[in-house]
Amino acid sequence: MEGETEAPAVVHERLTGEGIQSRSRWKVIALVSTVVFLFLGYIVYSALGVYLTRTDPIPRESHVVVIDIEGDIGQATCMDWLDEKHLIVCDAGEGSVTLYTLSENQITKDSTLLSGLQNPHGIHIDNSTLYLSERGKLTAYPFTGNSPNEWNFTDSRILVEGIPAKNHQTNAVRAGPNGTLIWHSGSTCNVCQEEDDRNAALLMVNPDTGEHSILASGVRNSFDGAWIEDIGYVFTDNGRDWEGNDFPPEELNLLEIGADYGWPNDIPDDPVPNGTLGPIATFTPHSSANSIAVRPTNATLEGAEHSIFVTVFGSWNANPATGGTIVRVDLFEDANSSQGWRGDTSVIVEDVFGALPIAFHPNGDLWFANYMSGQIHIVKNES
Repeated sequence: MEGETEAPAVVHERLTGEGIQSRSRWKVIALVSTVVFLFLGYIVYSALGVYLTRTDPIPRESHVVVIDIEGDIGQATCMDWLDEKHLIVCDAGEGSVTLYTLSENQITKDSTLLSGLQNPHGIHIDNSTLYLSERGKLTAYPFTGNSPNEWNFTDSRILVEGIPAKNHQTNAVRAGPNGTLIWHSGSTCNVCQEEDDRNAALLMVNPDTGEHSILASGVRNSFDGAWIEDIGYVFTDNGRDWEGNDFPPEELNLLEIGADYGWPNDIPDDPVPNGTLGPIATFTPHSSANSIAVRPTNATLEGAEHSIFVTVFGSWNANPATGGTIVRVDLFEDANSSQGWRGDTSVIVEDVFGALPIAFHPNGDLWFANYMSGQIHIVKNES
């Protein structure tokens, strides 16, 4: 106030410059903090921005159209059509297996079939039993009832548990040879020697007893697989990070029981180590090739005699980010290629970062969902 005198300590602080120095230090700290914050924000946006801004599918071929479906199916990691009206979905976000109903151009939630799950990533239904792949665990859920929305699950049976799940986890479960199941089990690390040989492998599981064995090894992170008539079982596999933009490519492999597919010994100078099998098709390095849908005879999309469609999720481990596509792989016999088969890849849809589950509807339309947005789409030839 007017007429008051300053306290001696304040006068001393101003006269000695200590106050000025203190305020200057705080200004420098604030400036440095702002720069660091902006830099970290830029790094995060560079890594994740594509998943937030590039989720509107763009057809790469003039005769292909993408149709948006009304409804949200959450963080879907797997989906399968049970019939023309009912879609079953693994929702990793909710930890559930959910039934959806299709009506015209809209998908709506019908019921939650299973809940309280740990990151469900795959289902297989056979003989009134739903086999569910969770994080490190495979469980059989017998059920009664004819229509999917009338299913009543009885006592479940844990077939396998305790598989380590760190960097990657257990993914799809599919029908295997001679009535068994094929279970895809990811690695615990980027590059290492696994302590448990059930990691980085395809496992063969007895659906009655849970007894299991290694079907194929050296498979760093295989998300999905499918049987193709006259060819065999093909599966995606995603390679190591931090080797630059050009190595390794993501893979499509053909199963040979007991084979080693190279990881973790594959390196840029020796991509297919002696005694291991190379891929029959490749995808852009670090792009994360995941779910597979086999083209049926009534498909509304063009293809070869043997064609599959693969969701390529997208990855931040490249600059610029790679993937975010739907890719068609046409398979041909080729004596000069690994195991006598060659896969030619064609991107049919782009700008779908986060694309994950994919499945053909019984009418021949191809459906896929975006794990990041929950949106579901149809891809088909323009009529």
